[in-house]
Amino acid sequence: MPSLDFKRSDRVSDLIHSEVAKIFSTEVRDPRLVGITIIKVELSSDLKKAFIYYSSSNSFTKVDNEDLLIGLDKVKGFIRSTLSKRLNMRRTPEINFKEEISSF
Repeated sequence: MPSLDFKRSDRVSDLIHSEVAKIFSTEVRDPRLVGITIIKVELSSDLKKAFIYYSSSNSFTKVDNEDLLIGLDKVKGFIRSTLSKRLNMRRTPEINFKEEISSF
């Protein structure tokens, strides 16, 4: 019986969040992406699109925002294919990166 507290998209987004964080910390070799933090993952209700929110404000390297976006665009396919190998899902969601704007 499914849990009444959480929707499936919430559980899958938590799983994707942990896997993407592991992928960035251990497997991504792009120097433009060193030190970014995955803040949260939101999924569409049909689980076809994943919106991954990131922050580069705590990064020790000073990377131009444009270079960061280019690096994220280049690594999208690698992350999606790695997720499809690790997760037991029928369809791996399309990945979209969005910068988390902090209110400090």
